[in-house]
Amino acid sequence: MAHPENGEGMRIGEVLKSTRTRQGVEMREVEERTKIRTKYLRALESEDWDVLPNPAYAKGFLRTYAQLLGLDADAIVDEFRRQVERELPSGHPLHIGEPVLEGRRRPPGSEPRRGGTGALVALGVVVAVAALLAIGLLGGDSGDDDARDGRERAAERKERRQDRARQERREKAAAQAPDEPRSVALSLVVRQDLPVCLIGGGGEVLIPGSLLSAGTEERFEQPRFELRFPSGYDLEQFTLELNGERTRLGETTGPAGFEIEPGTRPQPTDPPGTECP
Repeated sequence: MAHPENGEGMRIGEVLKSTRTRQGVEMREVEERTKIRTKYLRALESEDWDVLPNPAYAKGFLRTYAQLLGLDADAIVDEFRRQVERELPSGHPLHIGEPVLEGRRRPPGSEPRRGGTGALVALGVVVAVAALLAIGLLGGDSGDDDARDGRERAAERKERRQDRARQERREKAAAQAPDEPRSVALSLVVRQDLPVCLIGGGGEVLIPGSLLSAGTEERFEQPRFELRFPSGYDLEQFTLELNGERTRLGETTGPAGFEIEPGTRPQPTDPPGTECP
C-alpha cells in the first residue's frame, strides 16, 4: 500500500497512539480486547501501511481500534481513504485531529463510548474479525506460539527418550543379575557332641533335638530352616555351610535359634526356643 503524503492536521497514527497513551492503555490490552496482533497495531500507529495485508484489512483494523479508544471510527476510516487511497473528493478535505474525531458525530456533552457506532457497524466488525481469525491474522503472535509449541514437543520427546533409556537399563540389569535362590542347601558337620534341632520350611522336624555325635554330617535343602541349639553352642563344635559357603554364627552362652532363608544371613529368633515342636 502507498504511504501518505504530508497533510494538514494530526496524522492517523499520532491520533491513535496519543489517545491510547493519554488513556493509559497498554498495547497488550489493546491486542487482547481487539484480537488484532501487536505488529499490526504498531503498524497502524506508525502508519506503516505496507505491513498490513491490504487496504481492506487496514480499514477494518482502524475501525476496531478507533472504537476501542472511543474515537470516531468513521472519521478515522475517511481520513485513511483521503490520505492513503485518495478516493474522497479533493474539495472535501478532513483535517484530522482528536477534537474532530471525538466530537464529529457525537452530541455535545456526551462521553466517549468504547462500543460500536451502530448495529451495522458492529455486525461488520464481527464479520471482519471472524474472517481474520479464519486466516490467522488476529490473536497472539503465531510465531511465538509455534516456537513455544516446538519447545514443548522437544521437551516431551527428550523425556520419552530418557524414560526408554531408564527402562532399557533396568531390563539389562535384570537380565544380568543372577537369579535369586529359591531354596537353601544346608550342611552341618559336627566336630564335638552337640544337641541340635532343625525344622524345615513346612514345619517338619528334620533333626529332633537329639545329641549329634562328633563326625556327624547332615545335609538338607529346603525353602527355609529354623536351626535351634537348645543348650547353646561353641563355635568349635560344628561347621555350618549354606549354599556351599561356610557361615559363621555369632557367639552365644545360652540357648540360641536362627531363621535361615534364601539370600540372607541367618537371623536370630526371639525367643530362641529350646525344644523341637
